[in-house]
Parts: sequence; C-alpha cells; structure tokens
Amino acid sequence: MKSFTNHTAGPKGVNIVGGSTVWIDPGQTVEIDPKTIDGKVPDLGKAADASTNGDNGAVEALTAQVADLAKQVEALTTERDGLAKDKEDLTKQVEALTKPADAKK
Repeated sequence: MKSFTNHTAGPKGVNIVGGSTVWIDPGQTVEIDPKTIDGKVPDLGKAADASTNGDNGAVEALTAQVADLAKQVEALTTERDGLAKDKEDLTKQVEALTKPADAKK
C-alpha cells in the first residue's frame, strides 16, 4: 500500500483496474495498492512548506508597509493640490499685473 495525499484545491481521482475511481478530497490521504492503479496518478500537488504556514509576520510587515505607502500617497496628493492652488494664485497675479500693461497698447 502507498499513501497518496491531495495537496490541491479540488478533488482528484485515481483510476483503479476494473473501472472504479478512488476520489481524494483536498487535504485527504488515502492508501492505495500501486498494483491496482490503472494509468497515471493525477498531479496531487506538493505539501506546503512548513515555513509558509508561519508567514503571519511577513503579512503584518507588508500590511504596515502598505499603510506607510498610503500615508505617503496622501501627503504627496495634499502637496500636489497645494501646488496647484499656488499656481492658480500666481497665474491670477500675473494676469492682474500684466493687464494694465496690455491696456496701454
């Protein structure tokens, strides 16, 4: 007998001589005699690396980085809006200062 574990997201079927199929649900392990398998065993995926199960620290670090970047974007957006307002004000001042000069011509 050989153990087969399904590491994929969906059920997988192993065909058995005689026409039946042994279905293996995600995460399930079954014992099958290799001599009874008809054809190839489907791709059952690979076991998750033990280090990937403890990635909560990485997720928290990325979440903090996203929050920091969001604050930077907000600050830059505020700065951009302020500069646009300053440009408007300066454009009005230039127009006001050049208007009398244009009127003399």
